[in-house]
Amino acid sequence: MPWPSDQDYNEAIQNPRVAFADSELQSGQTELNPMSLPKARSGNFATVYKVVTNGGTWAVRCFRYDNPEHNSRYLAIASHLNENLLPYMVGFRYMPQGIRVGPSRYPILKMKWVEGESLLGYIERNLGSQATLLALAKAWQQMMGDLERANIAHGDLQHGNVLVVRGDLKLIDYDGMYVPALQGKLGLELGHRNYQHPERSELDFGLYLDNFSAWLISLSILALAARPALW
Repeated sequence: MPWPSDQDYNEAIQNPRVAFADSELQSGQTELNPMSLPKARSGNFATVYKVVTNGGTWAVRCFRYDNPEHNSRYLAIASHLNENLLPYMVGFRYMPQGIRVGPSRYPILKMKWVEGESLLGYIERNLGSQATLLALAKAWQQMMGDLERANIAHGDLQHGNVLVVRGDLKLIDYDGMYVPALQGKLGLELGHRNYQHPERSELDFGLYLDNFSAWLISLSILALAARPALW
């Protein structure tokens, strides 16, 4: 069957009670744009909508392509994150039949909405504070060490997937995450090209996956702390 387009998702989500299988999302209010249509945040692999319910605020990720491994991979990722509770992660639930578009149902990811500042925005706002940037670099190094000890690799460390919430780091977008249960699999994505080694391929999928991007970001923060004009 054909996969929904962004326009298809926009039309479906205008009626949450009909579109969503989840009872909480059914009663929610979707954030609207200035044209009073659902506000869509489109990325390479998913379109995200903000839905406010009585139980909280949620990011609903609607996938932009079909991948038969999404179900098994997200179950493995959720299981590992539940066993290794880290403050950098955001709770989520994968729903294989989460949204109705036309006569068919498609998967969605229901994730806690995080109100934070983008990594780039936070750095730019604090270019004049060396202490703040050094603290950020220390927090970044601590996070990467904690991820490694928990046998987790995010897979796509870049400015769009890192939020700063009251000085604390949060990671979003787990499509390319590695956990031990996925050992031997191929990578589903190659990450943001400006943060990844140019020779990375789908064969590169393991605990080492974040090494290049993690050091790149860490070094950049330290360089800006020393010389803000590099910005």
